[in-house]
Amino acid sequence: MHILARIKFVVLGWAAASLFFTAILLVSDVGSHKPPFFAFSSTAIHFALWALALPLLSWCSRTFPLGRGKRIRNGAILLVIAATFGSAVMLAQWAIVYATCFPYRSQYPTFALLLHSELQRFLPADILIGIVIVLALESWRVWLDFQAERTRAGDLERQLAVSRLDALRMQLHPHFLFNTLHTITGLIAEQPATARRMVVSLGDLLRFTLNDTSGSFRSLAEELEFADLYLGIEKLRLGDRLILDYDIDSEASAAQVPQLLLQPLFENAIRHGVSRMPDACQVRFFAQRDGDQLHLRLSNDGPLRSQPSPPPAFGVGLTNTMARLRLHYQDRFTFQYSDRPQGGAQIDLWIPYEKMEAKNSVPNRPEEVYAGNASRAHAGIDRG
Repeated sequence: MHILARIKFVVLGWAAASLFFTAILLVSDVGSHKPPFFAFSSTAIHFALWALALPLLSWCSRTFPLGRGKRIRNGAILLVIAATFGSAVMLAQWAIVYATCFPYRSQYPTFALLLHSELQRFLPADILIGIVIVLALESWRVWLDFQAERTRAGDLERQLAVSRLDALRMQLHPHFLFNTLHTITGLIAEQPATARRMVVSLGDLLRFTLNDTSGSFRSLAEELEFADLYLGIEKLRLGDRLILDYDIDSEASAAQVPQLLLQPLFENAIRHGVSRMPDACQVRFFAQRDGDQLHLRLSNDGPLRSQPSPPPAFGVGLTNTMARLRLHYQDRFTFQYSDRPQGGAQIDLWIPYEKMEAKNSVPNRPEEVYAGNASRAHAGIDRG
């Protein structure tokens, strides 16, 4: 807290306490006809002295903390300090009052007589006030330490999450790059013209990746633009065997999604679906806002399993995607996978819907089909 704010807080507390306890004093001593000015001045002097003692009491509380170390010893020391300050404040208060605005000099001709008469009445109350102030200061210090530790833990958790996300993204880029280079290598001898076009497309994709500084999220439209660069490379390799079908509503295109969410899913669908089929195969992508959720579905044609068997373990792409979804959304997402009865597989993904201003509209594709609402399917896509 800033020093001026602390001073203002202390002054306001002093004024409020002085007025409040003056009112209590006047109400409780109605029959004694105590002068109001004397009641207010003695109370104001009393709490002003405690306000002046606050910095020293605060230093003592920090020097002898109760939260750690030798608690019993520190507690005993603080008790003695509170009693000492209570006695000193009481003596100083009545010394000042007696020398300035004391109206009962005929009853108490000397200060020693006043102390002898009022010592047992006021001293325990001042010692109790000292103990309460010390405990309040200790509680405040513990609360500040707790908040600081909480903030530090939150910062460390965020830094860890960012580091893990960066590591996952760095893991995903080489995985995709090596797969693409392997594809180009296989085409150099058989289809050199296609291989050259794939190299150019790969350069465009890498340039897009390096120039992208939008952070961990972007709009679904921008994510589809990035996926288009990858799909363009696969389209050169597979030709008419790869058929793309899109069904995306306008609200979904503006939704915020994690970077590199779609490319591993498309890559997985092509590697384990289209690449294993001799005929034309379709990859269908569906995106729709569903209340406060964004529903994404990706399905692909592929080989039909000869007999039921447990699905294979996730490879780098889907394992990476699941890890990043957990980091971004904890348990606030649903990822469902299943084999399709007619062959191939499907993924349904639900994530929280958050609108993000997209720099680009949904990319214009000749294969794109904008349809209305589709029924929700509960299945997943080939793993790899």
